Amino acid sequence: MNLKKYIAELKRRKVFKPAITYLVVAWLIAQVFSVVFPAFNAPNYFMKTLIIVLIIGFLLNLILAWIYELTPQGIKKTKNMKAEKSISKQKNPILNNSNKKLAVLPFHDVSSENGSNYFSDGLTEEIIVRLSVIKELEIASRTTSMRYRNSELDNESLGRELNARYLLQGTVRRHKNDLRISTELIDVEKDSELWAEIYRGKISDVFLIQEKVSKKIVKSLQLKLSPKEKMALGTRATMNSKAHDANLRAREFLLRYTKSYLLLAIDLFQNAIDLDPKYAAAYAGMSEACALLYETHDRNPKWLKKAEESSLKALIYDPASSEAYSALGLVYYNKNLLNEALIAVQKAISFDRENFFAYWIRGRLYRMMDRDSEAIIDFNKVLDLNHDFHSAFGDLQMSYEKLEDKKNLIDCIQKAALFYPSYLLHHPEDSRAHQFYAFTLKRLGRLEEAKKQMQKGIKQNPNDPIIIYNAACFYAMIGDKNTSIENLKKSIDNGFGNYEYIKHDPDLRNLRKEPSFIALMKGK
Repeated sequence: MNLKKYIAELKRRKVFKPAITYLVVAWLIAQVFSVVFPAFNAPNYFMKTLIIVLIIGFLLNLILAWIYELTPQGIKKTKNMKAEKSISKQKNPILNNSNKKLAVLPFHDVSSENGSNYFSDGLTEEIIVRLSVIKELEIASRTTSMRYRNSELDNESLGRELNARYLLQGTVRRHKNDLRISTELIDVEKDSELWAEIYRGKISDVFLIQEKVSKKIVKSLQLKLSPKEKMALGTRATMNSKAHDANLRAREFLLRYTKSYLLLAIDLFQNAIDLDPKYAAAYAGMSEACALLYETHDRNPKWLKKAEESSLKALIYDPASSEAYSALGLVYYNKNLLNEALIAVQKAISFDRENFFAYWIRGRLYRMMDRDSEAIIDFNKVLDLNHDFHSAFGDLQMSYEKLEDKKNLIDCIQKAALFYPSYLLHHPEDSRAHQFYAFTLKRLGRLEEAKKQMQKGIKQNPNDPIIIYNAACFYAMIGDKNTSIENLKKSIDNGFGNYEYIKHDPDLRNLRKEPSFIALMKGK
């Protein structure tokens, strides 16, 4: 049993409270007798014996707390107790007969080939979306479920944390065109497996498998579906499995932000559209990718035009597409049509309360409108929905700085400092994350460490416009004006053309009176 799982089991058996109580009482006893024994001229070994007895008592206390639990019906062995009879459940019932909440846990990729996580994640999300249309069944959100990708908790602990009676879990194995998906539905309350199935087929059978799994869950839980729900359960975003795969792979690259990844995402979205010209999700993704490319790397108007056309096409084929509306919001944001952008992202959120990208765009809009208090709420929401979307840490810090909220600024910086090492351990190729970590370290006064992280980011993408621009900002902030100007010029030469942003970027305030900066901005 690893440490994380062991701690979870200690919590379940409620060992910590009696252990802490015993230590407090033992300490008081030791303090009292350290005064009493000398007053009666007691031998030194009396105190030593007392300490040994207290240590033995502590060990016995842990053993008894592990084995037994106090319940309203008396003392019972923890391992033999029914889940619904535990004290914690008596006080706050979680698992009961009326609870029909289901959590679809992230499917584990067990393919021999690397790089298939996007497919297993896509499978998980598709099943969640498919089941979410059923009113009688409560589904844990996809954001919540994804947090348990590598969880070591047992089923009962997972059920308790998710407040879910049922857990769906499984594995995905892909080999060339062959597909094997194993699934298992667990009733947490009864600690039993309702069913387990293995589905084999080709990649093109993935939609049919998703539908079969969803219908089997409905049948197992004896859910009554309306005609509309039955129809929705069998609805497919596309009938083309290759288009579906291209769309999933594109979304894996979309938010890595570097120019090469965005161009790769655009190519994959285009591939999906070529395979299925009515694929709304692919058009929405294309819109996001082109708008981000325009904003951060290449100010060629063709990208903004393509982004707007793609979002509108997505809405033609799916008028309720939250992703299409948030992408349209980003287009209007870059056109400086702030009111139109706000309407679009509000619409996106109304269709999907978990669209973190929409909250991020709205937060940036609020910041431009000098509504930073509202922006902060949205940026925190982004991190709640997608903690790996680390851009929100930088946005939060800028809003806190503008509001002169030093307390929350320091708290945000400290949270970021804890986040980045763990994130970079799993995503060492994320050059922007290295740079954002550098900014965080700089704010904490750890300048040498900050310089090393900045260099790592630059080394990974030495010609990427946004990476070089970030470097220019960093060196300006630490007072190295010459290096900052060099990077700024290189960034512009490589395609970064948002001159209005450069002129007003607070990170570059140290350069504004420099002749080289004035010359660089002349006529822009």
